[in-house]
Amino acid sequence: LKKLVYVYLVRYAEEQQDLALLSISTFQRALKDPNQLIRASALRVLSSIRVSIIVPIMMLSIKEAVNDLSPYVRKTAAHAIQKLYRWVILW
Repeated sequence: LKKLVYVYLVRYAEEQQDLALLSISTFQRALKDPNQLIRASALRVLSSIRVSIIVPIMMLSIKEAVNDLSPYVRKTAAHAIQKLYRWVILW
């Protein structure tokens, strides 16, 4: 169910920016979860949300994830850097 909500949020974030902004705290909590899959999933979704006001939050989350103990989370952070860079260039 959580993944379905993530997909919906990423799909409609630009159209419903208020909904995206309300969900940011949930993703920030998930980035602190002990499970590496949950941390990586939260980072993946956070970096896919195309709302310009959360770019500083994305950057901070990516900076923290780059130093994560889990290689999987670090790999996801590398992909997030690439997505963020492409999005900022096109923005």
